[in-house]
Amino acid sequence: MKKTVVIAAAGRGNRLGAGLPKCLIEVNGHAVFEYQMKALRWADEIRMVVGYRAEEVIRRVSAVNDKVVFVWNRDYAKTTTLQSNFLGAEGIGEKALFIDGDMLLCRGTGEELCRRYEENECFIGVSRELSQEPVYAGVEGGYVRWFSYEKPSSYEWANVALIDTKMLEYAHTHFYVQLEKYLPLLSLEVERLEIDTREDFLYAEQTVRKCPEKYDFWR
Repeated sequence: MKKTVVIAAAGRGNRLGAGLPKCLIEVNGHAVFEYQMKALRWADEIRMVVGYRAEEVIRRVSAVNDKVVFVWNRDYAKTTTLQSNFLGAEGIGEKALFIDGDMLLCRGTGEELCRRYEENECFIGVSRELSQEPVYAGVEGGYVRWFSYEKPSSYEWANVALIDTKMLEYAHTHFYVQLEKYLPLLSLEVERLEIDTREDFLYAEQTVRKCPEKYDFWR
């Protein structure tokens, strides 16, 4: 079974305010995408959807991994992650793992994603570490059964999912809203550092230094 990963990395990253795509932000000397390449090195194919400063992203990523396939989202300023994922999934025709381009996956999560991919059953990634504005995920009996901004839960939507690409639509809405149509789906608890704000970046740097056995793939 071919294992394909689609990374959505087309956005501007306005909340971070670094003037760079978030996949290029360096955490302790390595860009976010470098952590992803290490954690996902088991993938047979990695597709990265690019838009904002695409040429720079392509140049830097290709220097690290020349096998990455790049997909252009030329309307990146007006589209959503769901639409980027739809573009990135064109032609796959089977399951693919979708993740955002702004997160560091820990070593154990990278390995678990591979194992669960090989089981060939759709799942949704959730996290116990809640962000400042979480999309809560209701997990009951090992399945994600709902998403909500208002209804609290011990988990949040982690922007990670293994799904059949036929479940995607080119619609101007959130990725998790599209996934709601197919719930319940298996849940997978993931450990990741999402870099959405300046505070997230500082926390990620601190955590990587504190837990190198989890996140520092260059040790």
